[in-house]
Amino acid sequence: MAHTGPPPPQSLIDGIAVSYTVACAFFTDPEGKVLLVKPNYRDDWAFVGGLVDKGESPHEACARETKEEIGLDVPPGELLVLDWVPMHEFVSAPLTFYLFDGGVIDDPGRIRLQADELDEFGFFQPERAAVLSAEVNPGRVDLALRARRTGRTAYQPSHRSA
Repeated sequence: MAHTGPPPPQSLIDGIAVSYTVACAFFTDPEGKVLLVKPNYRDDWAFVGGLVDKGESPHEACARETKEEIGLDVPPGELLVLDWVPMHEFVSAPLTFYLFDGGVIDDPGRIRLQADELDEFGFFQPERAAVLSAEVNPGRVDLALRARRTGRTAYQPSHRSA
């Protein structure tokens, strides 16, 4: 139902939380190794994905980023991890982070990296993936694996900077 009354007071609007939204995909190979990509603008590795554009849902952004970054046109699966980060070095507001199940990549030869943003990709044992992406994805590798096993989305209400 559309709002038909007067607009809410600015003091109410000013008090509403605002956050940037990130949508990523969690891929593994048939052996359970985790796919990470190496952006050329940072030192650590990350999941495939990125910021959600205006007018785009997290699910749509995940599909778009997957196609742009690794050249695969696959629909995102279930939501594995939902995370909230109060402060982040790249943006001036908190981040809401969605990690969708990208599935299993049987043939890494299908991956086509976005050369202007990414230097390389790799499939890593979960423990190694967690270490390589610790700064941008603290705890999310383990949470994603657990969510895949249990079929339940993991919520991580972060109380730290990322």
